[in-house]
Amino acid sequence: MKEKIFFQTATVRLICFLFLFGGSQSLVHGQLTDFTLRDPLAHTAQDNWLRPDSTFNRSRFRIAAGTGTALYGVASIGLYQTWYSDFDMTGLHSFNDWPQWNQMDKAGHMFTAYMFTRYSFSGLRWAGLKRPAARYTAMGVGNLLQATIEVMDGYSAEWGFSWSDLGANLTGTVVFAAQDALWHEQRILIKVSSDLRQHPDIPIINQNGAMSNLGDISRERFGTNFFEKYLKDYNAQTYWLSANPRSFLPKSKIPHWLNISLGYGVENVYGAYGNTWARGRERFNYPNQRYRQWYLSPDIYFSRIPTKKRGVRLLLGILDSFKLPAPALEFSQGRFRAHWLQ
Repeated sequence: MKEKIFFQTATVRLICFLFLFGGSQSLVHGQLTDFTLRDPLAHTAQDNWLRPDSTFNRSRFRIAAGTGTALYGVASIGLYQTWYSDFDMTGLHSFNDWPQWNQMDKAGHMFTAYMFTRYSFSGLRWAGLKRPAARYTAMGVGNLLQATIEVMDGYSAEWGFSWSDLGANLTGTVVFAAQDALWHEQRILIKVSSDLRQHPDIPIINQNGAMSNLGDISRERFGTNFFEKYLKDYNAQTYWLSANPRSFLPKSKIPHWLNISLGYGVENVYGAYGNTWARGRERFNYPNQRYRQWYLSPDIYFSRIPTKKRGVRLLLGILDSFKLPAPALEFSQGRFRAHWLQ
């Protein structure tokens, strides 16, 4: 069960990152159109192929839809063959996974749904759809992509459809769509960061005298390589709401690219419901208290850094998904802590 949850999370985010790199070029030009009007350095050639079309472009729409459909199909088939094909199927049913992982998986669902919607919107704008049509179509696409896993879960006898996952998905798409409807820009970004920590090799001895190791269970559940640890280790992850003050205070002298971010993370979380695991007939428990963390930290709205280089702008648009490591103030367990980098 625990490994299944991890793989689902990794698969969903892998699809998201494929869309991110596939749709980021249109995002670079599409999302920043309004900002370009305020920034003389953020210009692009009017005839650039990457620039959003002013009218519906059937060829571009086919490219965007075909690319997205192909990525979605490959990822969905791979997920089904890897996890669901070996388990019995049943009628559609639900289960409550809200208590799992101190809700960090729900934050991950919000982030992924937001990113799906953001990049789908960029692709649709690139194809020439009018803003309202692109906005609500992208919102539907974001929810549809995320709902695929919920439906597979719902028909599997081993698991079930999660209403809380569905709610987190919807929240992520609404965060994007509401901002675009109100402001025609994203003043608040949903971002992710990870410190890619190494968990200590702490001996764990149960009441029978049997021994296990926290480092071993961490590597087993969170992986050992960069990609696995970035996606699976909730202790290392932080999810952020990164707000742009200049967007709310346009007459101020605050730099366009400077953001303030509020983060959420967890600590001492080594299992879905608790820090327990089994080795043969022996059961083990890591006794340290699981707790939540709240952060306040400066951040960068990367794509609002002025540049004439389209390649640099492309890179900056991709980086908008990730929180810049920066000094942070943490509140947890009833007290404040300061960090040089978070």
